[in-house]
Amino acid sequence: MLGWLGRLFGSRTAAQANRDNPVLQRAVEKSSAAFKQTPLNTILKKKEQDAMSREMFLEINAVCNAADPFMACREKLAASMMKFAAYQVLIIPPEPDDDPSGLRGLPGITGELRAHSRKIIEINYELRADFGDPSVEVSEDSAFTFIERSYWRNYWLVETINAVRIELGDFPEQGDWFQPFKHAACATLEAIYRRELDLPTAFPEEQAAAANIAYPLFTDIVIAGDKNPDEEWRDYHKDRNVPFPFFLSGGFNEKTNHQSR
Repeated sequence: MLGWLGRLFGSRTAAQANRDNPVLQRAVEKSSAAFKQTPLNTILKKKEQDAMSREMFLEINAVCNAADPFMACREKLAASMMKFAAYQVLIIPPEPDDDPSGLRGLPGITGELRAHSRKIIEINYELRADFGDPSVEVSEDSAFTFIERSYWRNYWLVETINAVRIELGDFPEQGDWFQPFKHAACATLEAIYRRELDLPTAFPEEQAAAANIAYPLFTDIVIAGDKNPDEEWRDYHKDRNVPFPFFLSGGFNEKTNHQSR
């Protein structure tokens, strides 16, 4: 454990000073496990891996040392989730291909954006800035490489911050809100990209107006510190024409529940 902390922080002395923080220790262990589930070990050079590992440790350490770790974690989780969602919706394949994320088919998520990835990078300000030098042309190959690398980097980050959240005890006894938040963030980003591409909404037409207002609010509820953001979000919109997703324990269910029914 300590050796991995040392690799993360770049200094065994620094790791030694922080090893007594149980939240940090367990979060780092879970972050290590999450890293092993990604192909980052093969798609990033050793120097990039070390730099990202150090950055990851500093993110965890900053939350643990904050005056209010609960709210610091919520804010970092919200920011990292939106960044992750920006790439997740570009990775999801269209039907009939298998969708490992389990998101496709939930309200607002289609898998259709993957075919438009290069164009989205060209027209979306944040993605184009992340891509790099504006004078460099975005090719199909460079778009694929950029999205793949960015997706896995942000997957590792959001899973790490979520591990910190869990270690801080920020989860309800029943019905955790991490997966619903992931869906809401992805639905929000797909809607943004569709508007930029001038594509039709992915929500049922009669529910699109309400959904485009409702789904971005999930992030605001997370940052506000509500004990169960998903429960609060659903309760707030229960009398509005908003399409709600169904979730199975531990994952997604591709069925959807349209509030108008």
